[in-house]
Amino acid sequence: MTTRFFLFCLLAFSTFANAQSGQHFQVTSLADDLLMLSTDQGSYSNNSLVFTGPDGLLLVDTHGRDDAEALKSYIDGLGFGEPKYIINTHRHVEHIGGNHVFGPGPVVVTHKLFPEKLRSGTFLFAEYPPSTFPDITFEDSMEISFNGELIRLVFIGGSHDDNEIMVYFTKHGVAHVSSVVNGFNFPSVDSDGDVLQFEPITRQLMKLLPAGTRLVSGHNGQANGFDFVGQWQQLAPYAEMMKDTVAIARDQLAQGKSRADMIEAGVFDAYQQYAGSYVSTDEWIDYVVTALTEQRESRDDICKPVYQVWKQDGADAAVALYRKLLREQPDTYDFKPYTLLAIGSQLLGNEKFADAVTFLMGSRSTYPESEYGYYTHYLAAKGLQQMGRKDEAIKQARESLRLNADFSSATELLAELNGS
Repeated sequence: MTTRFFLFCLLAFSTFANAQSGQHFQVTSLADDLLMLSTDQGSYSNNSLVFTGPDGLLLVDTHGRDDAEALKSYIDGLGFGEPKYIINTHRHVEHIGGNHVFGPGPVVVTHKLFPEKLRSGTFLFAEYPPSTFPDITFEDSMEISFNGELIRLVFIGGSHDDNEIMVYFTKHGVAHVSSVVNGFNFPSVDSDGDVLQFEPITRQLMKLLPAGTRLVSGHNGQANGFDFVGQWQQLAPYAEMMKDTVAIARDQLAQGKSRADMIEAGVFDAYQQYAGSYVSTDEWIDYVVTALTEQRESRDDICKPVYQVWKQDGADAAVALYRKLLREQPDTYDFKPYTLLAIGSQLLGNEKFADAVTFLMGSRSTYPESEYGYYTHYLAAKGLQQMGRKDEAIKQARESLRLNADFSSATELLAELNGS
């Protein structure tokens, strides 16, 4: 089962998992001086851009933390020196994880919301170094002249995430459009995103970009292939798909149908061609219905007090504080049944294995009926494996499979643990 959080958690954890698989970059030439670098994340790719010329080298996104050294090695091999600019399309770990490896030299450019987002929520626990953060931010748009090219940056946030930007290489006719279209598959939606904004933002791209523009997505679905580059002409039918699926779900809700009814009836089956990534038609129903029925509430960030206690008194004390506040102030903070799990995932990706396991086990004891239990045990098994606690890791992997027998990652991990 893939949910809004589960997708995020996979992304947050993917940098650690990717390093274990030993996979690196597939290079796609968009022009002699403009390359797309892709990494395999299982059911989807991460895509960045490398632009070279007489002024030096510019990067759009830097992949995950455990791709950082491979990225630096590749960039060093091009012979243009370190990047002069790094442009991050938004704040998610698989787009910014390599910023730090180039040190303080590059000028990092992001949307103005970017730094605040890295200092809130579960991102606090990733503890990104200073060189990850931007030197320049903008609100609506800005331009960079580099290597004889005019690069136009435009804010397009609000759908997948609220701080996304488009990076348009005007002379090359190539635009990196962050994670708005995702290879023209059903996209994923972050907690600060909004399903209902995909259609208008896609139509905004149609106005911002001239016909014939080639489109690079933050991610492509496995069905597309790593070298997939979209076309401007695909934006209109994509926007219509968004419009139609929202209208169908709204009509079904008006008839008293539940999301389970819609899934059983296959109300989005006509749009199966868009299920080429890690969001299926059933999961897109879940996204749309959630957007149409759940009212967002503004509450305090629970991660901030938990983070402070973690830094001062350790993981056990931080989990205890979370549970105390959940009991005593349930309406004050933004408690979610996946918050402790997400913190554990961030810590695991940051190689703080013991603390990660503490948060993960705290998640399981705090939310024993959570639908994310199988994934909690899986991540705990990964952490215990890194700590050399093989028997405990095997137990956690088995518990993950007991809760979800079809979870192939746990099956593979258990086979690895039993064979080592």
